[in-house]
Amino acid sequence: MCGGGGDDPKEQESKLALAQQAANALQRYGEVFVPLENMFISDTKAMFEDGASDQAMAAAQNQTSAIYEQGFNDMRGAQFQAGLDPMSGRARGESNALREAQARGMGLAGADAGLGYTDAAYQGLGNVIAMGQGLQTQAVQGNIDRMQSSLDRAGAAAQADFAKSQSLASIAGTGAGMTAGYGLGGRG
Repeated sequence: MCGGGGDDPKEQESKLALAQQAANALQRYGEVFVPLENMFISDTKAMFEDGASDQAMAAAQNQTSAIYEQGFNDMRGAQFQAGLDPMSGRARGESNALREAQARGMGLAGADAGLGYTDAAYQGLGNVIAMGQGLQTQAVQGNIDRMQSSLDRAGAAAQADFAKSQSLASIAGTGAGMTAGYGLGGRG
């Protein structure tokens, strides 16, 4: 009853099967996940190199600039339809104000992208440390979500800046007036 006689052969087979399964899992981990972890560690280290955040900042600034450029095209069209001389003080003042808003928007978008990049770098470093301790990590973070959020903010700022444009407001008012006039005139 003390179990000193020898091990049960079925128990031996069970232990052997579990050991084989563990060895296979460890081998698979070494072949598949260790290279991925090493890649993640290298990418995280690269995020701390000099000038590493410059690309993220430049991309955010370029995308913000493109948002404003489309608005400038709309503004020029509205000024033309309103019969406004592009060389007039009003047209130039409006254009200068919107160019200043564009520069401000690009600066804010670049700074936001730089801060987001730095946050992602430190979060990656935290994940590297957690991997070394065998803890669960969140190595695949939403960089795309972070960039989209930044673009959404830049787009909202551009919309607010262009909403202040007198030319765009007047063309919208003219269009509404023409529509109302046509509707009233059609009834007479």
